[in-house]
Amino acid sequence: MTRVRALPELWFIRHGETDWNRQRRIQGQTDIPLNQTGHAQAAAIARTLSSLHDCLDGFDLQVSPLQRPRQTMQYIIDSFGLGWADITIDDRLTELNFGDLEGATWPELNARGLDPERDPESYHAFRPQGGESYADATVRVGDWLQSLTRPTIAVAHGGISRIVRGIAMDLSVAEIPGLRNPQWKFYRLKKGEIEWFRAQPAKEKGGKSLL
Repeated sequence: MTRVRALPELWFIRHGETDWNRQRRIQGQTDIPLNQTGHAQAAAIARTLSSLHDCLDGFDLQVSPLQRPRQTMQYIIDSFGLGWADITIDDRLTELNFGDLEGATWPELNARGLDPERDPESYHAFRPQGGESYADATVRVGDWLQSLTRPTIAVAHGGISRIVRGIAMDLSVAEIPGLRNPQWKFYRLKKGEIEWFRAQPAKEKGGKSLL
C-alpha cells in the first residue's frame, strides 16, 4: 500500500448519478454526464457544503477532468460565487481505467468471475485489457495525496474515493474494493478520522422532497 505523510483536511465528494450508474454499468474513464438525479444530488451537495462553510477561503478546490465530476463541481462553485479560475483540474483524480470492460454491467462482470465482495484481493489486483488495476491507480492517487499542502475539497469518483480512504486510513487491499460511497453522501478526512455528511435534497413547501 502506498503511504503518505499526515494529510491536510480533505473533503472528498463523489460525482452525482449518471445513467450508467443507474444501469449498473462500469464507467471508468468513459465520459458520461450526470442524469437528472445526479444534477439534484450535486445541487444538494453544494447546498449542504454552504450550510457547513460560509466561504471556501483557505481551501484548494480540485476536480477530475471528466464531465460528471466537473458538472458536480459547477454547483459548488456557483453556490460560493467562485469560477473555474479557482479550480485545479488534476488528471490523477480521473476514475480508474477499466479498459475493455467499460460499458459492461456488474452482472456481466460477476459472470466472468470478477466480484469485489467475494474475492476483493483478486479484484484489487485485476487489470482489465487496456486498463489499470486498483493497485496501479493507487500509485497516482498516492502521488496526488502527497501533493496536498492545504485543506482541500476534491470532486472525483467512487474508485478514487475508495483508494483515498485505503491510503489515508491504512486499510488492507482486501478492505478497499468493497468500500461504499453513496452519491448522497460525502466525507471529511481530518487527523486520521473520517466523518460522513448527508447531502440534503431541496424541499417543496410543506416539507416534501423535490426528488
